[in-house]
Amino acid sequence: MLHRVIPNQSTAFDLPSCYRLRGTALTPEEFDRVLEAGSFLTLDEVVDALGRGAPPPPGQVLTFDDGYREWAEFVAPRLKERGLPATFFLCPAFLSEAKEAHPVDVFYWLLDHAECPRFDFQLPDGTRAQGSLETREDKGALVMGALKRFVVRGERAQVREVLRRLAQALRIDVPDGLAEALYPSERDLAGLASAGHRLGGHGVSHQHLPALSETEASVEISSSLDWIARLSGGPPAPFAYPDGAFDPATERHVAQAGATCALTCVPGAVTRESALFRLPREFVTPWHPRVASPSPPSGGAA
Repeated sequence: MLHRVIPNQSTAFDLPSCYRLRGTALTPEEFDRVLEAGSFLTLDEVVDALGRGAPPPPGQVLTFDDGYREWAEFVAPRLKERGLPATFFLCPAFLSEAKEAHPVDVFYWLLDHAECPRFDFQLPDGTRAQGSLETREDKGALVMGALKRFVVRGERAQVREVLRRLAQALRIDVPDGLAEALYPSERDLAGLASAGHRLGGHGVSHQHLPALSETEASVEISSSLDWIARLSGGPPAPFAYPDGAFDPATERHVAQAGATCALTCVPGAVTRESALFRLPREFVTPWHPRVASPSPPSGGAA
């Protein structure tokens, strides 16, 4: 599982970007090391083998989550050079045509472009939100801390208000064209499918599915897969649980919606015994062994 591939540039107060601190951004050089780390196969080859009750062929499956502009501008051309396949898990929340950027990307943008190194403001429930951007450790705590979790899981109207207050505290305004700057267009995504890559569902708005009502979760899943079918020309698509959050009800909804399989964020190799709607994945971060010191794969599909 990968997310972004962008140059490693310092941001506000000469600190690493939020994506880098979270582990969701590889540099182009690190991405090349991932591609050099062994043989690759398609997700469909793994799913087909499991459907026959056979062990998956050895190798690795490249998957990308969410949706970022460099997928079309850099990642796809790099894959084409090497003749490699990948699966891209997408949701309309990460589109250049979206009215606003996803809350997590807004949160990261504010921290990366802040004019003030400290903030202290009141949340809608009356509690205080405090933080510092003075050290790498301070910023890392924000990227992984309670305020970030609220941005990910909170009710969207409240999250927008919190982000507005955070922007005021950091003395920076979110640019109107942030979504267009960050995300690919539907045309870009259709181009990935035309180039032979697999597109998969990732929810409509990247919400934690187990936290939704059964009806809401079902709509998030089925609408996502319908949208993918339109982009890619109609074949049944795989699904990846947003932020890896799933439960038995979520699995059932994904299966009922017609997905070919579902991928988690639980690390491990796929084996003959792996459940189709609970397939493990390795999160490839800048400090992952295949980035730091690539080595040939050893059995199973990752």
